[in-house]
Amino acid sequence: MTDITWDWDEQLEDVQSGLTRNDRLSAILVVLLTLAAVALGIVLRQRASGQEWTYISRAAGIEATYPAGWLIDEGEDYVVRMRDPKARPFKTQYQITTVPAGGETSIRNVLDGLTIQRSTDLAAYRVLSVQDITVGEMTFTRMNFSFVDADPNPFIQRLPTVVLGTDIFIRDGDRVVVVTYMADEDTFDEGYDSFERFLNTLRY
Repeated sequence: MTDITWDWDEQLEDVQSGLTRNDRLSAILVVLLTLAAVALGIVLRQRASGQEWTYISRAAGIEATYPAGWLIDEGEDYVVRMRDPKARPFKTQYQITTVPAGGETSIRNVLDGLTIQRSTDLAAYRVLSVQDITVGEMTFTRMNFSFVDADPNPFIQRLPTVVLGTDIFIRDGDRVVVVTYMADEDTFDEGYDSFERFLNTLRY
């Protein structure tokens, strides 16, 4: 009976002796290219996460920069609404509305009208606070509110979501520009800095 034993050092030498210089160089290049591709992917992902797009409405004279990838729609009741498609269960959103406010119409009149409308359209709508804020030499009115969002589809079982919101009322000649931020209560504070950046890019 023949005794078969393996000399691992000898086997390794045989393998190494079978590799040419070009083989070794190719193996090193494959490793380096793989590392470079991974690094490039990380950089591109970071850039995409911080990228912004610009919205322009010539009809309304509105321009603003918003997070890349958000969905946009324009409606009869507002100039534009921007929504984060990845947000769950309530889609975080910004909304810009213009309200005619000529003559004796005040910011408070616009605020009260919006409150009456929302009390009809949104479940458990409540105004939490109203205050004047000063940014630089400009004074704006801010209204904080909350409501409950429930899915209207009876076949989808989802618990109602408490949504927090902030309106910024800006007087612009004979109109008031209302900039609104809404998000579910768990992510509202986290996303507020992004909303402030959006607000700072607003041109009207």
